[in-house]
Formats: sequence, C-alpha cells, structure tokens
Amino acid sequence: MSERKIPDSGYSSETKNKILDESTKLFALRGFNAVSVRDIATAVGIKTSSLYNYYESKDALLEDILVRFEKGYWHYLNWLSNENMKANSLEEIIDNMINKEIIEMNDPMGSLGISLILKEQHNNASVRKRVFELFWGHCIKSIQNDFDRLAEQGVIDKSNTRMVAILLVFCIFAVNDLRLHEFADAKPPVDHTEIYSGLKKVLASVFAQGQGHSHGCCNPCGDETRVAS
Repeated sequence: MSERKIPDSGYSSETKNKILDESTKLFALRGFNAVSVRDIATAVGIKTSSLYNYYESKDALLEDILVRFEKGYWHYLNWLSNENMKANSLEEIIDNMINKEIIEMNDPMGSLGISLILKEQHNNASVRKRVFELFWGHCIKSIQNDFDRLAEQGVIDKSNTRMVAILLVFCIFAVNDLRLHEFADAKPPVDHTEIYSGLKKVLASVFAQGQGHSHGCCNPCGDETRVAS
C-alpha cells in the first residue's frame, strides 16, 4: 500500500487508524449491515470489547470513515483542479482523473471509500448527503469547468460539457467498483487499461461530433493512438 499523504482524521493512534482501514474495507466489500463489530475487531486483531473503547457503535465508526474520506476527497480534488488547469488536452484531463497511482497515493483508502458510500447512500442519510454534495454537486461541476475551459480555447468542440462530465464520473465509479476485486483477492473481470483506453476514445468521439478533424485530440476515425493509453 502507498505511503499515506493525508491525515487520518487527525488521529495519532495506530489502532484507531487500523480500525478505520479494516472497517472501510469490510463495509465496501460486504455492505454496512452485513458486517458486525466482531468482524471488524477480528480483522483489526483486537477483542470486540476493546473496539468499543474507540467507538460506541458501528454508526459512530461509519461517521468517522466519512469524515476521513471527505478529507481525502478534498485533498485529491485540490490536486486535480491544479493539474487540470495546466492541461492542454482532453486526454490530459482524463489521465489525471483516472490515474490510479495518484489517487491511491493521496488516499490509499479512497477507492474503497467511494465504493462504500455509493453502496450505502440508499441506506444512510449522512452518506447520501455527502454523495449529493461531493459527487453530484462539486465533482461534476469541477469537471465541467475544465471541459468548458478547453472548449473556450478551441481545443474541444462546444458540446454539452455537463452531460459529458456526468458520463465521465459514472465511468470512473464503474471502474472504481472493479477495483474491489483487488481487495477481495480476486481477478477483475475486465482489464483496467482496456477500460481507460476505451473511455478516452468514447469521450474524444463525443466532443468530436460536428467538429470533423480540426483538432488532433478529438479524431474519432483517425489515428487511435492519439486518444489511447
């Protein structure tokens, strides 16, 4: 696992951070309701009674997971915003967003956190609030702004950038869920590199509609290496 680059909710306790790590993994893989306090304690390597010294309930633990995830989310989004401001092509923006190494360097539990909150948004009001605010609110708007900037510069066609931003976010969510196979020690059914390459081709083609071949990064029927990994 990559070295942590963000604070773990401000806790210096190694045990508390391990509780957060293991519970995030279990909740993401199996679902919040299917995991017991005993399951978490076993994964951490402590007694069930000892876990209650840190958290009075699973709900309190989930809330701390959300706090930590949100810190990692903003840390990553700030990095992404700065990188995308320097991007001169659609491909650079997509590469920034789906760079697995960068994402996990900023927050090793980030991928699991995304899968967790997407699963639990239907069962927990606090989770649902964060999903709406972070993903459907801020994240899509931020990506749309990046696309709009490229469109204003004439790099990509002035398509419906909001819809394309939504498409990109949904694709990233789908790819992220495939990563759960890695944590479950199972082989993913689809190769990540193939998905990323295909995603870039699809988005480039969307922006190229009605534009012809005026820009190299948006050539849907020319040299595929321009948009492939």
